[in-house]
Amino acid sequence: MSDVVLIAPPIQEFYLTKKRTIPYGLACIATQLERAGFSSTIIDALAVDKSKIIEYPQGFDHLVPHYGRTDISMFSLFHHYRHFGYSFEHIGNLVRREKPFLVGISALFTPYWEQALDTARAVKKFWPHAFIVLGGHHATQFPKNCLEYREIDFVIQGEGEVPMVQLAELIKKQPPHTAPKAAELKKINGIGFRHGNDITLNPPAWAESPHGLDQNALDKINWHFYRRNKKAAITVVASRGCPFLCSYCAVSGSSNHAGFRMRPVKDVIDEIKLQAESKQVGFIDFEDENLTLKKSWILELLAGIQQIFKGQDVELRAMNGLFPPSLDMKILTAMKASGFKTLNLSVGSFSATQLKIFKRPDVREAHDRVLEMAKDLDMDCVSYLLGGAPGQTAATTLNDLLALAARRTIAGLSIYYPAPGSADYALCEKQLLLPRDFTLIRSTAFPIADTTSRLEAVTLLRLARILNFLKFYVDKEGVMPKVLSAGKILDIENNCHGEMDRYEAGTLLLRMFLTDAIPRGMDHEGRIYHHPHSMDLCKQFIQRLVMLPTGV
Repeated sequence: MSDVVLIAPPIQEFYLTKKRTIPYGLACIATQLERAGFSSTIIDALAVDKSKIIEYPQGFDHLVPHYGRTDISMFSLFHHYRHFGYSFEHIGNLVRREKPFLVGISALFTPYWEQALDTARAVKKFWPHAFIVLGGHHATQFPKNCLEYREIDFVIQGEGEVPMVQLAELIKKQPPHTAPKAAELKKINGIGFRHGNDITLNPPAWAESPHGLDQNALDKINWHFYRRNKKAAITVVASRGCPFLCSYCAVSGSSNHAGFRMRPVKDVIDEIKLQAESKQVGFIDFEDENLTLKKSWILELLAGIQQIFKGQDVELRAMNGLFPPSLDMKILTAMKASGFKTLNLSVGSFSATQLKIFKRPDVREAHDRVLEMAKDLDMDCVSYLLGGAPGQTAATTLNDLLALAARRTIAGLSIYYPAPGSADYALCEKQLLLPRDFTLIRSTAFPIADTTSRLEAVTLLRLARILNFLKFYVDKEGVMPKVLSAGKILDIENNCHGEMDRYEAGTLLLRMFLTDAIPRGMDHEGRIYHHPHSMDLCKQFIQRLVMLPTGV
């Protein structure tokens, strides 16, 4: 049995990247709870290799024409909508087995808020004796909305390590099943609660000097599930926040998030060393917004990592993106020596006008310098773009994709969604652009239709997939794929059937696309069909692509 149970709820989405769902934040809270003398358990509802196909949520009808059929090609988008993770009933049973007096539920992302709420409902049903506190980004941005639901007793705004401990200590002092008095709760930064018919919200809690995990907390994570190539895949957060002012970001300096804070290098190294001593680590993802911003700090960190994994094959990634101006040959050389094979580069756009709208530093020249250095070091690159934002035209994003076509990098296009807490969220709210439901605030739902239509946004995302497959094809075959005659295309569409592997299918569909600018899909039976698309964007893409060098 445990005093406190911390829950990472299931999610409902079109896809899941499991190496990015490690409950690192809950483990940080567990670290502080255990140090304060409270026993704790983490229920990671996503640590299970199963998912259930479910119906599209209400309001997702506009996605059916784009996602409604399977596509086995290498530039497919999405199809089935799924419930990933444990059932809510199973979570309730697990909590009842632990018999905690306090349950913390993570609500990190707004589109998955309903799964956090359903988790709270299941906990109250199976173990009504526990108080429930909701934390995470959604609870920070919408605390009053969360507290409108009686299943949620408290919210934590900001970072949860300190307020969670203080709340546990306060509840522990009370008679069993008795809520603390409002006067005592008001002393805890970050806590929001109901008091009669009123809701009280204390100022958000932000750690001045955040720390990571100890061995006790690490043991609470199901590392057997988070494996890659038979080795452990781990997450590390070496810094929090961001000093830049990007309008679309919920943790930028223009949002209501805390400022940029870096952990001491020794603290990070000690945490990684603990992990390496207890398991065979094969992959480390740094979930930082700005891992390389301070040169002396990152070089010291990379040197320490090299010492820990000397002679071992460990891959490192920074999947939130790296700031290109912060990278030079010395840093990149150290990154490669430490295990970085791929550089995820944050660009935003190649349009100077769009960068100003995003309030994002212009990194275009630095980005190209990094690509050249990465080539010399034989490192791969992914360049992140953002499309479909308010005021951003489809032509701007098409130009961005074509800018990457001739560069030695993969296009990582994300379709814009209004991140709660960002400056752009407030802008969308003012301009009445917000979707009508929290569930729609996700990139996969194409939530904003402003100067880029939904059809254009879907087309651009598919063009990015086509571009990346084209790059893969040219690298593999050494030449551009040959186009087909119109008669040949008609014959293929009428007679193509039977199983085909993804590369073969992708090659065939790519050749057809380069011929007539129609993006197609192929189902599991080998039948070919047309995807809805903007013909104008597809034609422009092909016309301007052929003017570029073939060595993409």
